[in-house]
Amino acid sequence: MGVFKEAVMKRVLLTALIAAVVLPFGLRAQAKPDFSGTWTLDAAKSDPAPQGRGGGGGGGMGAGSLTIKQTGNELTITSEGRQGPVTMTYKLDGSESTNQVMGRGGAQTVKSTAKWDGSSLVIETTRDFNGTSITTKEVRRLDNGGKEMHVETTAQTPNGEQKRKVVYTKGA
Repeated sequence: MGVFKEAVMKRVLLTALIAAVVLPFGLRAQAKPDFSGTWTLDAAKSDPAPQGRGGGGGGGMGAGSLTIKQTGNELTITSEGRQGPVTMTYKLDGSESTNQVMGRGGAQTVKSTAKWDGSSLVIETTRDFNGTSITTKEVRRLDNGGKEMHVETTAQTPNGEQKRKVVYTKGA
């Protein structure tokens, strides 16, 4: 009987140990951060803007400041553009979102999908540029206890792949 109890106790301890190690990772991977707030570009921690672009990017990537509102299944990013505020709204369920951005030829429709990859938000946007389709992928995540927002952007352009990392600091 003593050997049987010892075997049962070992199984119980092993199961508890596995649960203690595995569960926190699963819970962390499911956590969806809230990007809401006012964010200011930290130029010292960010890559410089590509030449001739002025730091734009449609979704405010590279803008001096952003205001983000996240509610339920929607994320709205407002940035200051050269011609006033630019607002982009994304559905967070992976379905397509449509936004208007100003381009060289005037207003342009862009289509995006946003989905979660663990605690990172991935936004893929497609736009037409002089008859050529350009796809941009933004990976947005919080760092430093939610005080920093890191945005890594990869654009597939006729000139090849362009990458940029931008860091924003959350306002008080």
